[in-house]
Amino acid sequence: EREKLVALFARHGVTSVAELRQRRAERMVLEEAARDLRAQRTALAIMDDVGTEISALEASAGDMAAEARRLMPEGGELPSTDDLEASKREAAEQRSGLRARRAACEAKINASAETLLSSLSEWIQEDVCLLSPLPPVRITAGSVCFPSRWNLPEKFGLDPAAVHAPVPRFNTTLGTPTRHFLERLTVEKPVWRLNWTLHDSDALFSPHPVPGRTDLTPDNVLGAVHLRVERQTLRRLPETGAVVFTIRTHLTPLMEVASDPDRRRLLHATLAALPADVVVYKGMATFMASLLEALDVR
Repeated sequence: EREKLVALFARHGVTSVAELRQRRAERMVLEEAARDLRAQRTALAIMDDVGTEISALEASAGDMAAEARRLMPEGGELPSTDDLEASKREAAEQRSGLRARRAACEAKINASAETLLSSLSEWIQEDVCLLSPLPPVRITAGSVCFPSRWNLPEKFGLDPAAVHAPVPRFNTTLGTPTRHFLERLTVEKPVWRLNWTLHDSDALFSPHPVPGRTDLTPDNVLGAVHLRVERQTLRRLPETGAVVFTIRTHLTPLMEVASDPDRRRLLHATLAALPADVVVYKGMATFMASLLEALDVR
């Protein structure tokens, strides 16, 4: 045991047990100090990382603020929390309003055909007629606010030949082609056409034929007569096969039309070539002579 003790004293450079204990106490203090130093180094490294992240976040926040200021109008301020909350409430109200409108639209879609047709006539400028899907094609429903010398209730259930019976020579020249055209109309190819006539008034609602004014002269006829043009469309519906016939009416004073020399000459030539029975049908017989004289530019 003595030899082991001497060897231990020699290894630690001491000469007594008390000195050995002192050396061990000093060593424990040094080891504790080393552990503290390592902990401090670790803490400093973590702080460095956090500092880097904070700097990056601050830089990002600065970039976002700069972008927000760029997007704001000149002299404007960034929105406050209250403003953002108000915007959220406004957006929620708008979404609620859209849901209510959608529900109302769905309710109208589920409504009766009569209600749906009435709503449709309020949404668009065109007059609307529905034609049956199967031949013989007949008028089955409609909403017509601006008829041109015809009356919708009198046309319900009639085929094209009966609808156009008052039109001179229609059934002998155009009756069969019109019937075939309506029966062969496809979903993929809607069509449109223009129709025109002259009225001696500016009334859009003209449901009945009139004899024509007798007080028009070459001096005042251009100011009283109007060119009435209808843009008509026909399309077949994909589900029911019914045909939708729309009519958009445009009314222009004839004085405006005749202000262009070329149109004036063309209108004169066209009117002069109209058959007498067509002139009577269109209600122009009483003022046609005065109109041709007023349009004559020779």
